Parts: sequence; structure tokens; C-alpha cells
Amino acid sequence: MNEYPPVISEAATEIAHAYASFGNLASLYLGQRSSTLHLRLFSPLYDEALALYLACHGSEGDDETVALYRESHDRASLFAERCQAVIENDPLWVTMQGKRRTTLRQSDSDPGFVAIMHAYETLTRS
Repeated sequence: MNEYPPVISEAATEIAHAYASFGNLASLYLGQRSSTLHLRLFSPLYDEALALYLACHGSEGDDETVALYRESHDRASLFAERCQAVIENDPLWVTMQGKRRTTLRQSDSDPGFVAIMHAYETLTRS
């Protein structure tokens, strides 16, 4: 991970942090969140952020995901969908949601989606 700019790990951290706190009253009032979930989400979100970064900055990358981003006409939507799929498919996240709806919204009122869009903006302009 050290060979790439820190903006990639910062983006993955921001998104993982937002979803590790998702719907958790303790995190809202006490600032506590699930560090286990945060760590589980970080690696796949890092891979997603790295692929987007490489696609946007013309860096070498023969990865299938990098090619997907390069060919996309709407990278922002693709990035949001792929990041949300990482979250929605994590068994720990699903378990922690219990009976709540686990399909994620793409709305400005959703802190996780806002974190994804902020990360997208940061990764594409750096």
C-alpha cells in the first residue's frame, strides 16, 4: 500500500468509517463504532478506490476493475454502486443491521453515500 498516494487509503477509511457507524445509536451519541466492521470493509474498499484512482490518472493497471472504470461513461455512479455492493454483501454488516432495510440508498441524506461521493471527488482530482 505504500507505493500509492495516501489519498487512496484515506478514501477507503472515510467510507468504511461511515458504514461502521451506520444506524448505530451508540456511534451517534458516543462516537463509538464497530472497529471489526471498519477493518473488514477497509480492504475491499481500498481495492475499489485504488482501481478508480488508477483509471483516472492513467497509471498502469491491468486489473479488470481498472478497465471497467476506464470504459465507464459514469464513473461516479459505478464507484457508488460498487462500494455499496461491498457493504451490502458483507455478512457482518448485514447481521448488524438486523431487521432494518439493508439495501443502501443513493441520497444526500445518507452519510455513507455522502462519504462515497466525497471519496470519489478526492480520488478523481488528486
